[in-house]
Amino acid sequence: MTMFKSTRTLLIATLAVAACFPIVAGARADEPKKAKNVILFIGDGDGFNSEIMGSYYHTGKPWGESYQNFPIVLGSATFSLHKHSNGVTEWDPVKEPEKNMGYNPEEFWKNPGNANWRPTNTELTDSSASATAINTGHKTLNGRLNFDPDGNPLENFAQKNIKAGRSVGVITDNQISHATPAGASAHNMARGNYEEIAKEQINEVPLTVLMGGGHPEYSNGVKRDKNPDELNYQYVGGRELWEKIKADDGYKGWKFIDQRSQFAEYAAATPGSGKELPKKLLGVARTTGDLPPIDGDVDNPQMIVEKYSQETVDAIPTLTEMTLASLNVLSQNENGFYLMVEEGNIDHQNHSNNAANSVMEHVCLAKAVDAAIAWVEKYSSWDETLMIVTADHETGQIWGDGTYVDEDNNGKYSSKKDTFESFQKVPATPKGEVPAVQYLSGGHTNALVPFCAKGAGSELAKEFIRGKDEKAGKFWNFSGEFIYNSDVFNVMSAASGVK
Repeated sequence: MTMFKSTRTLLIATLAVAACFPIVAGARADEPKKAKNVILFIGDGDGFNSEIMGSYYHTGKPWGESYQNFPIVLGSATFSLHKHSNGVTEWDPVKEPEKNMGYNPEEFWKNPGNANWRPTNTELTDSSASATAINTGHKTLNGRLNFDPDGNPLENFAQKNIKAGRSVGVITDNQISHATPAGASAHNMARGNYEEIAKEQINEVPLTVLMGGGHPEYSNGVKRDKNPDELNYQYVGGRELWEKIKADDGYKGWKFIDQRSQFAEYAAATPGSGKELPKKLLGVARTTGDLPPIDGDVDNPQMIVEKYSQETVDAIPTLTEMTLASLNVLSQNENGFYLMVEEGNIDHQNHSNNAANSVMEHVCLAKAVDAAIAWVEKYSSWDETLMIVTADHETGQIWGDGTYVDEDNNGKYSSKKDTFESFQKVPATPKGEVPAVQYLSGGHTNALVPFCAKGAGSELAKEFIRGKDEKAGKFWNFSGEFIYNSDVFNVMSAASGVK
């Protein structure tokens, strides 16, 4: 992993305020070029050790992925805010950035339980609060999508790009109305209001691309043997809206697809190929739940067929196919675009403490990022495109084997029953093998997550550094410097000039 050492004194408060205003005309000769395109990858639940575990499986190296070696590699602190019973949130990192009352390195490394340690006014984040922070620059309460702690709506990066004449795409391997894609495209006070969220995404927000799961009629590519009245339509906005969408007659300007061959067709319709592309593309993969990782193999595609079935593999698109199709459609806009891509199932597998499945999901993410890198280098350039790969939070508190002694031999860590030894690194493992790790949690934690960036304006991330975790830097071989997840928005905004 690329390492960074900063010797400057960073005036966080001044920089945060400056980031709220447009950069004036008459740029200096050394001022970085503005990013015409912004591509954001989010590995849900993908902390540093999850990334290392996945990289060993995929490449045989701890930092073998291309994006792990981007020019900018920092940590990101993901905590959300807490509102007291009296209705007061005493600290707002946007208004009082100099207080830095979030992540505390000294506390984190004391013992495993302190991965759940949170200072006054902060919480362990959920995906909706983190998606809000990433897309608006504002920390908020868990469960909210683009609303601040006082219930005021927040303008997100997608809205700002649309106002600037740019196109916006949102894709995920979860349901289209799940928390992370919803945070990039909708507003709601409760992340569980899937039907309301999907209606907003499809009917109200002028997105150019929307892709993911939530198909009422299929499960892993297999037709459901149910009466239409018994199907679950909430993730696609209700039955009435679903019937309008799947008719594919241009409802709200959408071209509708749901078959893998269709996603693959648009993935191959690269700029200059002469192939016709729709102006708006809505893809709902043929599964009600998460998309299975059908390209999560290392060198053995047959393993995936045996795990899921040929019918599933033939029906479900890969995250790579969705990413490339989205880039091709979005690039039709000469003004540029914003694309958010979520690999959401790393989180789900880490919740289940399933390392074998987690690394397969990591491979899906890595392949999609590599495909996007190749697309940028062939059809765009790093002078006009910013790419960020990060996570919304860590899940599972993954450490190397030997971190604790499992006294009751149940595979689950208990501070009362088990003996903590010391934090261990994920062990070196050959390509194709799952590293021996221990999960110390089944939930989200306060651990730092990686922030990797390359391209136009990526160096601006260093202007938002909030602190330094020396031990994390030594443990994970980077500078130890960290930003907040809300600074992802600040970087995208400053780099693109979209404010």
